[in-house]
Amino acid sequence: MRAWVVVLCLLVSGCAGATEPQADPEVPVFSTPAPPGSLDGRPVPKTCGEIATLEEIGTILGTLVTGEPRPVVGVPQENIGRTARLDCYYGVQRGKPVAAATIWIGLATYTDAHWAQRRLSNTVDDEREVGARVSDVPVGRDRGVLLRGKATWTLVAVRGNTTVVITIHPNLIREDRAGAMLGQLADLALTSPPLRN
Repeated sequence: MRAWVVVLCLLVSGCAGATEPQADPEVPVFSTPAPPGSLDGRPVPKTCGEIATLEEIGTILGTLVTGEPRPVVGVPQENIGRTARLDCYYGVQRGKPVAAATIWIGLATYTDAHWAQRRLSNTVDDEREVGARVSDVPVGRDRGVLLRGKATWTLVAVRGNTTVVITIHPNLIREDRAGAMLGQLADLALTSPPLRN
């Protein structure tokens, strides 16, 4: 009888030897197959609304973002393998330049995944050289790099031949949530609208 009591005690973890819960328990990671086409990135869209809407940004960040998105269309650059680019500036108030944006999201495509990865590496190296703190964060089923600079948070990620760069004013985001929020925003930007639903 005593043996059964000991076994039962161990199963419910209620007897002697219980340990304190970890302050930051490790979250399990489950591997699932990527949806068709997700490894190839996405084409650069024609509008900022196809990258992210103000409502989507506000939902992810948990804050209201106002002002019309301002697009700046980039040109192909053969010397770096870039085939298309669209930069979207959010939170720009009327009469202000795009430099006043509180959020900037840039999406670009390259001739292949090699060029896209090279551009990501160059961006990370440049930011590290000027003192940015660097950490690895999840971006959907992929990984991205979070950069904490002197005045901004930046996240860069690659999916296939597509890169995304997100820069945000630190007042819009809590430091302990920056990686999770920007990772979710980057995943949104790298996902074509029909696949979001």
